[in-house]
Amino acid sequence: MKEKEFEKTDWQRAQLAVFNEYDRFVKHLHDEGVEYTISQARRIVIYQDLVEEWRHNVPTLMVDLEDNAQALSVFEDLAVDGQSTLLSRCAKKMEAWPDYIPSPLTIWLELAEDAERE
Repeated sequence: MKEKEFEKTDWQRAQLAVFNEYDRFVKHLHDEGVEYTISQARRIVIYQDLVEEWRHNVPTLMVDLEDNAQALSVFEDLAVDGQSTLLSRCAKKMEAWPDYIPSPLTIWLELAEDAERE
C-alpha cells in the first residue's frame, strides 16, 4: 500500500472518516439500548483505543501511521464509498487477541504485524 504518498488533506479526510465511523458506532449502541451496549463492552473499549491514535494532530498522525498497512487501508475504504470501516475491521481482529491492554500506538503496530502475516 506504500506505493502512494498521501498528502495532509488525504489524512484529514481519513481522520474525519474514522471519526465518523466511531460516531456511527456510538449511535448504533444508543439505538440498540443499554443491554446491547453492555454486551458490547469489549468492543467499545477497543474502538475507543483505536480512535485515540487518530485524535492526534494530522502531522503526528501521518508520522505515526504512514508505514502502517492496516491504518493505510482506510484510504481503500474511502476510494470505495467515502466511508471508513477501519475501526470495525481492526476490532474484529483485536477481539481474537488473548490479552488486550496495549497503548493506542502499540495497537497499530500490532495490527501492522498482523497485516504483514496475512
